Amino acid sequence: MIFYILSAAVLLVFLYIMIEVKGNPIQAFFMKALASFGFIMVFVNASFERDLLKPFIFLFLLGLVSGLLGDLFLALRPLRPKNENEMLINRGILAFSIGHIFYFFGLLMISDFHYLAIIVSVAVTILVIVMSYVLKFDMKKNRIPSYIYSFLIFLMVGQSIGLSIVEGFSSGPLMLMIGAILFGLSDLILAPIYFKGVQDKKMIALNLITYYGAQLLIAISILYL
Repeated sequence: MIFYILSAAVLLVFLYIMIEVKGNPIQAFFMKALASFGFIMVFVNASFERDLLKPFIFLFLLGLVSGLLGDLFLALRPLRPKNENEMLINRGILAFSIGHIFYFFGLLMISDFHYLAIIVSVAVTILVIVMSYVLKFDMKKNRIPSYIYSFLIFLMVGQSIGLSIVEGFSSGPLMLMIGAILFGLSDLILAPIYFKGVQDKKMIALNLITYYGAQLLIAISILYL
């Protein structure tokens, strides 16, 4: 069953990306909702197949649901007046930040805190801050929330790397690590799209591929944890 649900989720992602790149915001909103709901269904089905009822399962589910909410906030941007753009981005940042907090504490329930979480988080956040000024990002009220978000997502990324190292890069932790890294990459790609006005279709597609690849890997990793 999980194979069919995963296949359907991947198909929804690619249909959504095609619509998003073509620039139809109404269709894109509904397809994005379906594509994001897809990674939640993958996770739920994988959890049932493992018959796991552990606290970290619930936290990972909340992380995925937060991602869905963040996706919907961001997908509303083309449908709303321009003066709501910053507000919608901030709400999206908040939703994703909460999601990464859930992921991080879920990871802590699987393994002890790893020092790489702080090292990766601080190092990448400093780099993000520096590059945002070097590239002259027009961040306005999104600047501080974006920096806080960067710290939180790469805290999760660093912890996932530490977990994978501790577990000898076994299947589940490795999938989590790759998913977390892809998540971080997707946001780094998204930054110039939102704050520099870059509208290159290849960059938009790459952002979405890395993002949905991340969420699907996180969702399916539950089969191997």
